[in-house]
Amino acid sequence: MQIHVIDQTRIRMAALEEDGMEITQESDALYFSAMHMFVAALGRCTYAVLEDYSMRIDADTDDITIDLSWEYASKPTRISEIRMLIHWAELPDSRLKAVQRAAHLCTLHATLHGCVKIETVVKNDLGQ
Repeated sequence: MQIHVIDQTRIRMAALEEDGMEITQESDALYFSAMHMFVAALGRCTYAVLEDYSMRIDADTDDITIDLSWEYASKPTRISEIRMLIHWAELPDSRLKAVQRAAHLCTLHATLHGCVKIETVVKNDLGQ
C-alpha cells in the first residue's frame, strides 16, 4: 500500500492490494501523523469491502486510489468531517451507486457513524 501525505489534512492511497506500506510526503516539512494514520485506516477498511464487492462483479481493483481529506472541530479538538473520494477507472457507470453504498459497509464506517460525518464519492475517472 502506498500512502502519500499531501498536506496536514489530506492523503492519497494507492496500490492498496500490495503488501507492506510505503509512505511519502509532498515536502520534508510534512510527516505521517496519528491523524493521517486514523484516516488511512478508514480508507484501507473501505478498500477491503470494495475488494470483496469486486469479486461479485468481476472487476479489477488494481487501479483504485482513495483520496481522503478531513476537517477539524474544536471544544474538544477532533476530526469532525472526513471526505473520501474513490477513483476506480474500471468501474462501469451502472455500478457507481452500488459501490458507494458498499463503501459505507466497512467496519470503521459503522464504528464512526454518528460520531464523524463521512462523505464518500465514487468516480470512475480522475476528473475533479
